[in-house]
Amino acid sequence: MRVLLADPPQREDHYDLSYPNLGIMYLTSYLRRHSPVPVDVQYLQGFTDLEGHLREIERTAPQIYGLSFALWTSQLAYRTLEAVRQRFPKLPIICGGPQPTSAYQEALAEGRADVCVLGEGENTMLDLVQHFRTGQPALTDIPGIAFRNPSGKVVVTEKRAFIKDISTIPLPAWDMVDLAPYTGMHINRASPQTHILVSRGCPFDCNFCANPVWKYNKPWVRTRSPENIAEEVELLYKKGVREIYMTSDEFNVTEKWSVDVARAIEALGHQDMYFQANVRADVFTEEIAKAFRSINLWMVHLGIESGNQRTLDGIGKRTTTEQVENACRLLRAQGISVFGFVMAFHAWEEEGRLCWETPQDVNRTLKFCHRLLSKGLIQYMSWQVATPMPGSRLHKVAERYGLLPTREINNPWTHNMLLPGIGPGEVRWAVRKGMLLKDFYLVKNGHLNLKHLWRARTNLRVLVGLDPKAKSRAVAR
Repeated sequence: MRVLLADPPQREDHYDLSYPNLGIMYLTSYLRRHSPVPVDVQYLQGFTDLEGHLREIERTAPQIYGLSFALWTSQLAYRTLEAVRQRFPKLPIICGGPQPTSAYQEALAEGRADVCVLGEGENTMLDLVQHFRTGQPALTDIPGIAFRNPSGKVVVTEKRAFIKDISTIPLPAWDMVDLAPYTGMHINRASPQTHILVSRGCPFDCNFCANPVWKYNKPWVRTRSPENIAEEVELLYKKGVREIYMTSDEFNVTEKWSVDVARAIEALGHQDMYFQANVRADVFTEEIAKAFRSINLWMVHLGIESGNQRTLDGIGKRTTTEQVENACRLLRAQGISVFGFVMAFHAWEEEGRLCWETPQDVNRTLKFCHRLLSKGLIQYMSWQVATPMPGSRLHKVAERYGLLPTREINNPWTHNMLLPGIGPGEVRWAVRKGMLLKDFYLVKNGHLNLKHLWRARTNLRVLVGLDPKAKSRAVAR
């Protein structure tokens, strides 16, 4: 069986290609190991335009084509699927990833795709390869998918159980990719750089977080063993990688696990390897900070979200502004930088009524961030508008109260919820102020990755009130 798994063609409509698609690489390694018949899996990476994408399908002549995508690339993905369907009408098309999991009806609409994989894909793809090879099992007997039956009705099968021990999954197929074309993180200490997935899911339920793949079933969080993570770090070190983003919703899901992972990595003895990771403020201790320093984990990405405690309580963050400051002090004491994730104009439901952040609340968040930045408690920050992602609780609230705009939501810097009394001009003004603060400290604190110079254009367009995704079709190379 020849299987071609693909990212949407980036040169058709620019999006960030910082890293290779770990989901595709995990599917490849799993099929290689567990398929009862030989499977030739190829990865069509996103460094093409649409015509080049189609030519590569023609060249490889796959028996199955799969496309992986999320919300921000969904419109490009749908155009790609329509073009693939038109050019190759008999080719089985499978979709997977966050957007097909949370909005499978869109992916199946008008015959774009034959099947959507819902949630975790490894065992589901094994069954689908068998189905398209032999006709068995029937689609109705394959858990974890959505498809249209012959009458056109969308059928959703029973949920597929998650793989309990994710350390048993073979390491991603790193032999498939050349890391050189990928831009990596826009702030870094060393290169080449890439990312690894150290856990799947999150035990928390913030209202803005979709996480549809990992919350498709329970348990909501599964961690890899420290030894398994260290094995992948060693593999990448031998490939020349010198900085790794430890991808997870929070690397400090428990103190013991994060410290044990750090000790396993420290035992490798690579003094010239650097790391970044996401953390939560409420599960942070001095021991974790010291463990991070021992492996050159030089920067954490901390979910601050808002400087208003009422907002943090309303969106279900389950942290306090005091915990944020305490975590930042512990990190600063170990010489570890902090990149704060921050959003404006949150909304939530409280006792059956809609609540939201006013421009005054947003200004308080900016003042909070400015104080953290000026005191050196954080060094960098993000700044965007809270966006109702499909599959999130916020999206359900936005639907319930009629907050969704009629236009497509295609970037996180615009008027993405129609909050009462707040117009587009107020949103643009708040976005500009936050972007200026963010950019000033970004330049001041340095470690910029020059492969991300294209972001300057995005920032400038946001600052002058233009759509950052308007068609200059800029491409990061």
